[in-house]
Amino acid sequence: MRVLVVHNRYQQPGGEDTVVDAEVRLLDTHGIEVERLDVDNDSIHGVHAKIQASVNLFVASSAMNERVSATLARLHPDVVHVHNWFPTLSPSIFRQCRKANIPVVHTLHNYRLLCVNPNLFRDGHVCEDCIGSSFRVSGVIHKCYRGSRMGSAVTTASMLTQWAGGTWHRSVDRFIALTEFAKLKLVQGGLPEEKIAVKQNFVDPDPGPGPGDGGYFIFVGRLSEEKGLRTLLECWKGGPQLPLLRIVGTGPLQPEVAEAAAVLNNLEWLGSKSSSEVLQLMGRAKATLCPSLCYEGMPRVVIESLAVGTPVVGSNNGCYPEMIADGESGALFSTGDAGGLRKRLQDLAPKNAFEGMRHMARLQYEAKYTGERNMSLILNIYRDVMLTERQIYSVPASSES
Repeated sequence: MRVLVVHNRYQQPGGEDTVVDAEVRLLDTHGIEVERLDVDNDSIHGVHAKIQASVNLFVASSAMNERVSATLARLHPDVVHVHNWFPTLSPSIFRQCRKANIPVVHTLHNYRLLCVNPNLFRDGHVCEDCIGSSFRVSGVIHKCYRGSRMGSAVTTASMLTQWAGGTWHRSVDRFIALTEFAKLKLVQGGLPEEKIAVKQNFVDPDPGPGPGDGGYFIFVGRLSEEKGLRTLLECWKGGPQLPLLRIVGTGPLQPEVAEAAAVLNNLEWLGSKSSSEVLQLMGRAKATLCPSLCYEGMPRVVIESLAVGTPVVGSNNGCYPEMIADGESGALFSTGDAGGLRKRLQDLAPKNAFEGMRHMARLQYEAKYTGERNMSLILNIYRDVMLTERQIYSVPASSES
């Protein structure tokens, strides 16, 4: 089987890029012939470049179209698997594959098809104003694309053009949602339910369970508003008796984290750490904290924590209730409620409840998030679209509607 994996990398590498890299390695180690078509956003700087990137939603540059066409003609893939196409590739890649009779799988790592802010998040809270909206004016009014009203208007208009032209209904054979929650939102936004498969992210190779002997809590991720950092800081500022919190990561709220770490004896900011260092820190922690305010796609940090047997305490929104068995592999608290988070931790920590959850956390990883399980799921999706495509294109042209 030959698979072309297509991905537009981000200017700031993140979880999505890591997931794509891991999936390619997994396919390769299982004997799948994989080739990559990678592009990046590095040239998008300034207002003009941002608007031009939005215009690319209508049609890609001739050079990019030629690059895609040449790759398809040379490789003759059995399946094209598109991850992120925005903004350099444009949806024209889907139409090119359809014209070449090549089945297409598209993993939706976020909610970009539904609104210009792919996290459905603005002004410090979840926003679903544009889901099911005919014109999506809210995204323009609030400048949800890179803080630009013009860029938001162009991006919104071009995305609506793709919907009106049937790109998502006719030129994609299968969408992959990462969670059942995401699938529900995508169906509410207009995607056909029968075309959406759910396939979780994974961690491979298996890091093995950690000892859980560190006595501290840990946060790992981008230090930004939507990740709930202020909820976390407020919780610890009001809880001097809480165990040590170790924060790993960098981002725009870095000064606030550094300031809190300077005055709180039970808070430590470690800055950026390597993947292996993160796994070691997680493996020793009492629990991993995920206080996100936004709808996450499927945070890899949760899967890594479960893999090392460390329970997860997460916001009661988005994918977290689906990924965390409350009271078994972790705990949930009301989104944005620093006091509620503090009470939950104070109730569980003295009872050694987190230690008792480690076995269930590890079992949850083994049941849902291993490389082997992921490989089985993705191969089934590929084979399904290949079979469907062969059936469609074996029909004589005169019989097609």
